[in-house]
Amino acid sequence: MFKQCELTKPMDGGLARMISWIPAHIAVLNAIVALKDSESGERTAGWRVANVTEPAVPAKLLERQSRDYLRTRNASDV
Repeated sequence: MFKQCELTKPMDGGLARMISWIPAHIAVLNAIVALKDSESGERTAGWRVANVTEPAVPAKLLERQSRDYLRTRNASDV
């Protein structure tokens, strides 16, 4: 199960923010988590869970919906 979370991390004198689906067992408000970068495969540490949404969603559903935008775009492009 995964939850959509807002994550923050101090970076270059500012605050980096991102929204990501993370495993429910680490999606704990104010927890500091390390995530695997989907592009490089490297782990990035120091992300703070700033907000957690409910309910948790199964991984299979996320995988199925992850590329929905491609079908929508193909159907709508003229």
